Amino acid sequence: MNKTHLFALAIILLLSAVPAHAYLDPASGSMFLQLLLGGAAGVALAVKLYWRKLLGFLGIKKEQDDQPPV
Repeated sequence: MNKTHLFALAIILLLSAVPAHAYLDPASGSMFLQLLLGGAAGVALAVKLYWRKLLGFLGIKKEQDDQPPV
């Protein structure tokens, strides 16, 4: 299957969609907000943990040992 066939299949599936008649209660919005905030906290923690390595990789600052000076 090439890209043209996949694109045509995706268009057909999108155009043939039927309404779901789904109900979203107020807790769904709260859960979505919690998902966004948790994801943002996870990204912030990952950046904090790897900040020095990230700067060294980008060539902004040389990587230094984490040993305290004697």
